[in-house]
Amino acid sequence: MKCKKKIFKFFCFLIAFLTLVVSLYFSSDRIVVDYAVKCFDSAISSASYYAVDVIVDKKYRYADLVDVKTDKDGQISMVVTDSYEVNRLSTTVATNAFNYLTSEIKKGVDVPVCAFTGIRLISGFGPTVKMKVISVASVKCDMISSFTQAGINQTRHSLYLNINCTVNIVTKTATKTINDTISVLVFDNLIVGKVPSVMITPFTIGKGEVKG
Repeated sequence: MKCKKKIFKFFCFLIAFLTLVVSLYFSSDRIVVDYAVKCFDSAISSASYYAVDVIVDKKYRYADLVDVKTDKDGQISMVVTDSYEVNRLSTTVATNAFNYLTSEIKKGVDVPVCAFTGIRLISGFGPTVKMKVISVASVKCDMISSFTQAGINQTRHSLYLNINCTVNIVTKTATKTINDTISVLVFDNLIVGKVPSVMITPFTIGKGEVKG
């Protein structure tokens, strides 16, 4: 009888121990993912602003991309877009952001060694190790045209670049896909003329995409 009790206690201890080990194992993976997400959040901002420097480098002007026309009553009647230039710019920005993000992510994610214990209370302690757990899936860039009233018979025409980056975080137990979008104002032009109600809603005038 005593022997059976000892065996029973041993198996209970073994099950509890294995449960704890498995729990900490998966917990450490979740902590690594958290550090990877923080690394991505930091990198995407830098990648986006680095990417739009092409506008300065290539000396793009507002007039190179769009021409806003007004009618005899001073109301904006048409927006003529240089589709080739707008799409080329969007693609170049997407390519620059993709290359920058890829180069930063290749450096690895700094993860404190205590994170591998799976215990969040001490996960931030200890020296860091580099882990390559992120890969860039795609970068998309949309150029958005937006009109807003700016006073009596004046309209502000703004052009934004929405840069959307998607990455995969691959750990020992799972793969997680995350994405984020950074919006950067690249041109802000004041026009004499009224904006019709049909143009109030922002709309996309150019697209670019790069896939890994």
